Amino acid sequence: MKLKWFAGNEEELLAANGNGNAAPSEPPQRAQEPSPRIERRGAPATTPSAEENSAGFQGELLAMDDIYRAAGITSPRRGYSISKVVEMLRSEHMRGLSKEMRRAALLMALDAAGVSVDDVLQDAKVRQEAIEAYATDQRKHAEAQWARKAEENIQIQAELEQVKALYAEKIRRNLDGISREKATFGNWLKLKEQELQGINEAVEQVLKPPSAPEAPADPLLSVTPASVSGKPV
Repeated sequence: MKLKWFAGNEEELLAANGNGNAAPSEPPQRAQEPSPRIERRGAPATTPSAEENSAGFQGELLAMDDIYRAAGITSPRRGYSISKVVEMLRSEHMRGLSKEMRRAALLMALDAAGVSVDDVLQDAKVRQEAIEAYATDQRKHAEAQWARKAEENIQIQAELEQVKALYAEKIRRNLDGISREKATFGNWLKLKEQELQGINEAVEQVLKPPSAPEAPADPLLSVTPASVSGKPV
C-alpha cells in the first residue's frame, strides 16, 4: 500500500526501509535569492475595447504553481510538499478510510519516506502565506479597477441622461410642430370646401341656362269641330 501511495518513489522507500535510517530531509525553505516581484503589465497605450473591459483581470490571474514560483518557494528535496500530502489524501486508496485511519496511514507513509511532519507543516505555512499575499494584492487591484469602472458608469449615466433630455426636447418640439401643422391644414381644408362650393354655385349659374317657361295655350288651336258645327257664336 505504501508503494501505491508513493507512485514513482518506490526506490526511495525501499532504500529508507533497507538501512532503517533515512537521510533527514531538509525543511522547505524559500530560495536565498531575492523573491521575484510580481509586477503588473503597464496599461495599454490605446483605450481597451468593451470586450476587454468586461473581461477584467481574470485572464491575468496566476495558477497556484506560478504563485509559488513567483514567491520563490522551492520544492523539498524528496518532493513531499504539502501539495503531495493533499494528493495522497485525495487518492482512491484513502477515500474509504476513516479520519483516524487516514491520519495513521499518512504518518506511516511520511515516516517511511523520511519526511518529518514539521517539514510538511513548514511547507504548508510558506505556501499559505504566498497565496494570501497574492490574493491581497489581486484584491486591491480588482477593487481599484471596479471603483474606476463604477465612476465610469456614473459618467456614462450622466451623459446618457443629457442625451435623453436632448432628444426628449427634440421630440416635444416635433410633436408641437405636428399639432400646429394639423391645425393649419384643418383650417385650410375648411377654406378649400368654401372655395369649391362657391365655384360650383357659379358654374351652375353661368353654364346652365334657365329652363324656358311653358307658352300659354292659343285659343284658336283649342277650337274643335264640334265648336264649328254651324251654330252662330
